[in-house]
Amino acid sequence: MTLCKSAIGPLLLAALLILSAPAYGALRSTDCADLPKGAVKLSFEEFSLPNNEHMGMAGLGVSHNFTENLSLGVGSWMAVRGERGGFITLGISGDLHYPISETLGVESGLFVGAGGGRGGYTLSGGGLMLHTHAGLTCATGSVGRVALGVSAVDFPKGGTISSVQPYLSFTMPFTSLLESGWSQQSPDDTRRWRVAPNVHSLAVVVRGLRVSQGVLTDTGGAQGNFTLLGIEWRNYLDERWYAKLETEGAAGGSSTGYMQILAGGGLRLPLAEKLSASADLSVGGGGGGGVATGGGLLFDGSIGVQYFLTSNLFADVSGAWLTASKGSFEATSLAFKLGYQLGGKSSNHHDGAGSAPADVRIRVVNQTYLQASDLWRSHHADQRVDNLGVQIDYFLERDWYATGQGLAAYSGDAGAYMTGLIGAGCRKKIDNHIFLNGEALGGAAGGGGLAMGSGLVWQGNIGVGYEINPSLSALATAGRLQAVNGDFKANVIGLSLNYLFKYHPEQ
Repeated sequence: MTLCKSAIGPLLLAALLILSAPAYGALRSTDCADLPKGAVKLSFEEFSLPNNEHMGMAGLGVSHNFTENLSLGVGSWMAVRGERGGFITLGISGDLHYPISETLGVESGLFVGAGGGRGGYTLSGGGLMLHTHAGLTCATGSVGRVALGVSAVDFPKGGTISSVQPYLSFTMPFTSLLESGWSQQSPDDTRRWRVAPNVHSLAVVVRGLRVSQGVLTDTGGAQGNFTLLGIEWRNYLDERWYAKLETEGAAGGSSTGYMQILAGGGLRLPLAEKLSASADLSVGGGGGGGVATGGGLLFDGSIGVQYFLTSNLFADVSGAWLTASKGSFEATSLAFKLGYQLGGKSSNHHDGAGSAPADVRIRVVNQTYLQASDLWRSHHADQRVDNLGVQIDYFLERDWYATGQGLAAYSGDAGAYMTGLIGAGCRKKIDNHIFLNGEALGGAAGGGGLAMGSGLVWQGNIGVGYEINPSLSALATAGRLQAVNGDFKANVIGLSLNYLFKYHPEQ
């Protein structure tokens, strides 16, 4: 069974980056030490597979510092070397770091995730991934720190991957504009941080891939054209240059299960008052759905035009060339994007008023799929599928929110399954602690033998929650997940632990 992935699990990384807003300019008031901190972590190591095979894995994680030494976050591991392009996992992480001098320190951590691919459940079993590490760190000034150490990885739910290997990582800290708890809408709130404006944007992407003539699939058949659905995040370093993270999954065509995660940078040049042109280059990992990406390393070059429909809302059209480093896959593409840009406004609020913080809820989610159709799976149809993932809710007002979730199977012999959905929801308190919750989502899904058709799916959930304190709550849900043009139908039971932040979008 080939890998099947959808995009929006790692899209949550992009959402966290947007909410974190690295401060490239000078602080307007308060010392930097008074601001909450987060970090982006990049890692590389090689997993040992059966039959003396090795798989180079790149890790990308985003975390928030809850104490001076403890950080918690979300992350993804993706294959970029070997013959397993498209092997990708998503999960949650916890890290400890203790300095032992101004330069040196020690670190350790745990990643609990799910996923798989290019070998299906024979490699990753049910999909559960446990990863631990410990190493020595060396600070590189204010830029970040480099770490070298040893890690161990295991897929305990029937998987065949279990190895110990060295790792190399780089952790880059940033200023975070997140606080705990529900926002207080009082105009007298004087605890307002002054950070130089930072422009960033998030766009929904529909990308049609036209595969080059003669490209074959992993099994030797003709590779057909297919459509990707995903999200692109940009963070502008100045008025023209930007960094970007883009992640997409197959939602149309015959390559259900393909996904890619690309990171890079580019240049945006104004053409008129609301019109601009852009060009960028990206590198990343991807594969699955029978697409011949070799070890998984991808390169992408893009040019496009962007038009602002309002002061914040924009539409974008771009063309790109995408190619695999070692596999035969290459394609041109045409992408349509609809996005929203934040930041870049005046932060000269001398009276301390500023804009009110927004509420952001991050959920660690467990969802169980229960059979609702005889043909819902191509194998192990009598087993339920348990999924682990993360969901981010951005509250547009106290009750209504926009949401995105990424989940991957960890049990039920569906180790290559992943789904990514976006949508909207409502949260309504009915007393001091109890609240009701409802949401509707759509996106891409596939893998693990689940009959997702082209990969396009919808899901609806209703639930009841309990607010333990203003920051922490638990939520139980029931819902339905269904493929738009496939045989998959499942009733869904969910349970999540939720943490509520205040986000300061304009400082």
